[in-house]
Formats: sequence, structure tokens, C-alpha cells
Amino acid sequence: KLAKYKGELSKGVLLAGEDWAYDPPRGEMRTKRKGHKVDRIAAEKRANTVELMKKMPQMLLDYKKRRWDKKMKDEEAAAAKAT
Repeated sequence: KLAKYKGELSKGVLLAGEDWAYDPPRGEMRTKRKGHKVDRIAAEKRANTVELMKKMPQMLLDYKKRRWDKKMKDEEAAAAKAT
């Protein structure tokens, strides 16, 4: 009964063009996403894979250069050790 009376009273005040300052402040909306977390993570992984594949040729060249530098360094060390 009390809630109904409060509703009628606040409606009357609002219709009269005045502010009803007695409502409690509303809480924040829930930000929880809908859907399964696994699906969202899978989509993020696919997007990340696409970005990494764009960088792949440069990454391969860098890897080959590192391997070649290491091979040359090892050969020089072996040659220096042999003499």
C-alpha cells in the first residue's frame, strides 16, 4: 500500500512539473557480457593470429639471421680453438 501511495504521489508531483527528489539513487548497470567466455576468447585468439601472420615474414627473416649469426660465431670460435 505504501509503495502504491508513493507512486501516486510522485506521479502527481512530476505531472505538476516539479522534481521528485525522494527516489533513491539508481545503482550502476551490470556490465557482465552475455555469451560464453570461451567463444569470446577464441575470437580474440583468431584476431591475434591474423595480426601475427602479417608480421610473420619479417619474424622469419629475423630468426634466420639470428641462426646464421650464431652459426658464424660458433664456426669462428671453433676455428680459433683449433689453432
